[in-house]
Amino acid sequence: MRNKINMGNFLSSISSSGLGHSARLMLLVGMGIGLTACSTSPTPTYYTLTPKITPLVNSNVKLIEVMAVGLPDRLNQALLVLQNPNGKSTLLEEHRWASTLGSELRDGLSAGLQQKLGAVDRYSSGMTGGQVSYRIAAEFSRFDIVENTKTSTIENEIVVAWMIKREDPNRPLNPDPNAKGQPKQQLSCRMTFSNKVVQQATPQGNKIPEIVNTSRESLNRVVDAIAASVIAADKGTMNEIDGTVCS
Repeated sequence: MRNKINMGNFLSSISSSGLGHSARLMLLVGMGIGLTACSTSPTPTYYTLTPKITPLVNSNVKLIEVMAVGLPDRLNQALLVLQNPNGKSTLLEEHRWASTLGSELRDGLSAGLQQKLGAVDRYSSGMTGGQVSYRIAAEFSRFDIVENTKTSTIENEIVVAWMIKREDPNRPLNPDPNAKGQPKQQLSCRMTFSNKVVQQATPQGNKIPEIVNTSRESLNRVVDAIAASVIAADKGTMNEIDGTVCS
């Protein structure tokens, strides 16, 4: 509009008009509703990374401790972040994680590993020591959603490393280092993979649900690998884990 409304003069004119008090009040309320409607932004949609895991049947691990995960600051926020191949980031104001991405990953790892191993996470349960437990510290240097408009592809690119530390209150002070089949006291692993987002036919071409589902599948894969490495540490073996390097 080319002519701006002077609110002070407008309110004065209402007050000096012949309208009754009730009519003036209704007019002002109507104006407030109209202005609010003009300024209201779309309500954000929230997503979670809680995984769906098939439990193992041969796990002897009963107690774990999943620590807060490491994550770059550029990703550790509630807004979903899309990147292009050149590294430019776009924050999606209307699409958000239920908490920060770092919290979603930690909570997802904890929930997934508890389901997979049939164990309890004492980090969040408040359980004290006295039993053998496995402390798990994971760091995601990448959990990126990369969209390439030239090739019309979207990929979830993951680089994650984790360390497993066995804590046994009954461990001998001088255990035999040459004994076979002894549980490993510490194990470090790393995996890198890319998960392509398969875009289904959605209303108005909405790609976000597929991105979230693919991110959840990526986390499921990480949960499976970490669970397998915990089992390996518990049994004192170094079985090959798909796509994972451990030492």
